[in-house]
Amino acid sequence: MKPFIGIDIGGTKCAVTLSEIDKGIRIIKKLRFESEAARGCEHMLQRLYAAVDTLVADEKASAGVEAIGISCGGPLDERSGTVLCPPNLPGWIDIPLTRLFEERYHVKAFLMNDANACALAEWKLGAGRGTKNMIFLTMGTGMGGGVVSEGKLVSGANSMAGEIGHLRLSEDGPEGFGKKGSFEGWTSGGGIARQAVQRTRELIADGRAPAWIRDGHAESEISAKLIAEYAKAGDADALAIYETVGKYLGKGLSLLVDAFNPEAIVIGSIFTRSRELLENSMRRELEKEAIPHSLEAVRILPAESGENLGDYAAIMAALYSLGISPMYEAGEKDERVLCHYERLFKRYPELECVRRSLMDAYVMIRDSFSEGGKLLLCGNGGSCADCDHIAGELMKGFYLKRPLGEDGVLSHLQGALPAIALTEHSALSTAFMNDCESAYVYAQQLVGYGRRGDVLIAISTSGNAVNVINACEAAKRLGVKTVALSGGSGGRLKAACDCAIIAPASTPADVQEYHLPIYHTLCAMLEAHYYKE
Repeated sequence: MKPFIGIDIGGTKCAVTLSEIDKGIRIIKKLRFESEAARGCEHMLQRLYAAVDTLVADEKASAGVEAIGISCGGPLDERSGTVLCPPNLPGWIDIPLTRLFEERYHVKAFLMNDANACALAEWKLGAGRGTKNMIFLTMGTGMGGGVVSEGKLVSGANSMAGEIGHLRLSEDGPEGFGKKGSFEGWTSGGGIARQAVQRTRELIADGRAPAWIRDGHAESEISAKLIAEYAKAGDADALAIYETVGKYLGKGLSLLVDAFNPEAIVIGSIFTRSRELLENSMRRELEKEAIPHSLEAVRILPAESGENLGDYAAIMAALYSLGISPMYEAGEKDERVLCHYERLFKRYPELECVRRSLMDAYVMIRDSFSEGGKLLLCGNGGSCADCDHIAGELMKGFYLKRPLGEDGVLSHLQGALPAIALTEHSALSTAFMNDCESAYVYAQQLVGYGRRGDVLIAISTSGNAVNVINACEAAKRLGVKTVALSGGSGGRLKAACDCAIIAPASTPADVQEYHLPIYHTLCAMLEAHYYKE
């Protein structure tokens, strides 16, 4: 896989990275610079272009880059890739950011709200690993959030889901997100500083200046970080401020626990640095306010990505949009699955060459099914028949009976793994080929059936079937992962897919003879994972 470019755009600083994906995100090179946002959009864009130009010229990117991921504060429209009007980026109004980068660098670009992108980074690489229901809170200068529900990022109707900082926790109180008493007002870095300034003025008015003032700090120097330093040193006034922050943090978290029932809430920045100052009052409020049964299920965790969070987030904007997991690892421990896998290579030792790719394809499809995805299949001639064959083995019992129930209609049915052969829709296919270019007949069906997280098995004995390759191109744009089943050199199909199983033969008949035991094994492995005797 080619490297990725990540662009993290902030009102104060920007960072542009070149990274490669190999069981994680590895940053090859990073350029960081002041945003100079006051100088306007065009000035910032030129600086971003210059940074990308420098990284694209790196020898690691000599063959080009896979895609560009962009993380930026909202409001923005992720679907169209447009920055609407972020308050920290003056002049950035209705900027078609992904289009600008795509036209300049001729690769796909993806835009994502920075809090959502950070949520993805912590979900896939950080403290939220292994969960399907997770909430991430930035708890930095502001209080942004991202929500992962049932294994999918929640974007909302217009990319505004997860704006947790806007929740009102009290009728009055410090202002944040344009609202007094908001979650952001009580718990963000800016909110903590405003509370500390207010408390400082009250103490001075009472004739007792707090320690930080006595030590020579001006009111303008008061920050969340400064107050945390005094609290950790045992200063009672600073501890009281953080106890209040912890109380309102717990109050806000209880709303999220009740509404979303997450497995984990991961909190960044201030929480990672000052957890011990917040924990007790936060826990007390959670136990007081949250539904006990939901509270038992959730873990409150500090973010793990550290200083690289923004860099990982920008790359994740592209990876998630393309349906690529940065922690993808082939593997399976279930002996019921592995017995089918090993049986293939015992019977057909010449297929050792597909050992890794077959397991990769299995894991990809297994994980898609687990997250509510489906399998799509396409091919021509004998490969068309293979598509229908695979769908048949998955949609009913293969080695196993897969009983659904003992009563009524269910007693007559079997469990099914969702698979659709795009080859079998003759009315649709002939209508499309009569009206449009026939080479896109499968790509058209991808538009209707394909959803991010699905998998397409694309079968071509030569690897050069144009309609199959077009389907893979459509799949990539839709976030559908792709598995090639081919022969010979793999042809163009090999490069077009995320995973390629290449049979060790060249003539179509010989390739198809190997394809049969390969996909029978794949179907048996998937069945064994999801069903028992």
